[in-house]
Amino acid sequence: MLRLIRFAVVVALVSVPTLGAAQSSPNDDEHHGPPPEAIAACKDKSEGDACEFDGPRGHVSSTCRKSRGGDVLVCLPPHHHHDGDGGTK
Repeated sequence: MLRLIRFAVVVALVSVPTLGAAQSSPNDDEHHGPPPEAIAACKDKSEGDACEFDGPRGHVSSTCRKSRGGDVLVCLPPHHHHDGDGGTK
């Protein structure tokens, strides 16, 4: 019986940190949303204006669009599958 209790305690102690790690992803520390360069590229511009910047994923030439929250303009690369061209650009 004592052996079973020890086993249960060991399993519980090993499981608790594992469960906590499963809830957080390795990308939790990464910034979510557009990079600051994308926001800065549309400062003092209007929606639809041309914009460009060099960001973490390379050079972007696009147009200023509202962010998902709609509160700021961002220089977003085009999503071809959303723009109706089927990704052929």
